[in-house]
Formats: sequence, structure tokens, C-alpha cells
Amino acid sequence: MMWKIVFALLSALLAVEGSLVGGATDIDIHNDDVQNALNFAVGQHNRGNNDMFLRQAAEVIKAQVQVVSGLKYILTVKMVKTNCRKNNFDEVCDVKNLPANAPTYQCTFAVWSRPWLNDIRMTEEKC
Repeated sequence: MMWKIVFALLSALLAVEGSLVGGATDIDIHNDDVQNALNFAVGQHNRGNNDMFLRQAAEVIKAQVQVVSGLKYILTVKMVKTNCRKNNFDEVCDVKNLPANAPTYQCTFAVWSRPWLNDIRMTEEKC
């Protein structure tokens, strides 16, 4: 377990090599840690709104990471309202099944992860 944490922190440090120390730097949107942060942020976004329908990420526009006392992921995401109800857990809800012209809105999420403490939180949400 500890080697995974060390690897994650070293990967983040290598990602920011050559950039401003302490500053945010771009990271691959397909990175597993970015996808985990995105899934967490979308889940928190759904918990925080009163709509009965789930919202999902239609597209990740930009992903950045910043080394703080942990890792801070800054995600700019196009979100879309799905036809899936929040309380229907058996329903398969896929953005690909929505019409191409489904209205989207943009959100920026900041997710702070401290894997050695098994702690993750959303510190900012702007939609």
C-alpha cells in the first residue's frame, strides 16, 4: 500500500517537473488518479443538487494537478443532465445514449487527495 502512495506522489512530482514549484500543471485526463477525482467530484455534485436526475461528465476539458500537502486535482468539465433518476440504482446511465444536442454546462471542480490518509474531498465547485 505504501509503495502505491509513494508512486502516486512521485508521478505527480514528475508531472510538474519544469513548472512553477507549487503551481498547477496539466495532467493526462485518462490518468487513473484524475478519473478517480472526477468520479468523486461528479458524485459530490449529484449529492449537492436537488434535481431528481443524475448529472454526468460529458467531456473533461482540462485536468491539472498541484502538489500541496497531498494532491489537488483541478478539473474543468462539461456536465450534462441525464434521464436517469438518482434513486434508480439498477438503471444503466450512459452519456453516449443522450442526444448529441443535449444541453451542457461547465463546472470546475477542485479535489484534494491525501491517499496516505485515505482522504479525498472536494474543496471547490463552480458551475
